[in-house]
Amino acid sequence: MKKIALIACSMIRGSNLCPGDAKCFVALGRKDGEFKRYENQDVSLVGIVDCGGCEGNKNRVVCSMALLNMHLKALNEKVDAIHVSTCIMKYCKRKDDLIEAIRQKAGVEVVEGTHDYIPPSIFGQS
Repeated sequence: MKKIALIACSMIRGSNLCPGDAKCFVALGRKDGEFKRYENQDVSLVGIVDCGGCEGNKNRVVCSMALLNMHLKALNEKVDAIHVSTCIMKYCKRKDDLIEAIRQKAGVEVVEGTHDYIPPSIFGQS
């Protein structure tokens, strides 16, 4: 079974703009978006950490990954791939620095994105 972790936007999660990370969970269950790569595999989400915040630095996301790994080791679990969430990929000005830091330290596949559930407009028909 493929075990994945998500790195999500601290501001979006903290402001409850994406309640319960619902879009990522639904996309994973449906194997939509970047989760389509697991179409013929069993996959399990083993953790979600945030990016470290808009005013943070790239070391905070690395520390979050290290803490997740520590907790997972105690549970005899591991991460096979990390997905950098759509909220970071679409809206973060620091995404390139974050992704570089994640790739340097993760030691597993790093996937850019999670889902494609972004409406084309706010008030127009979708």
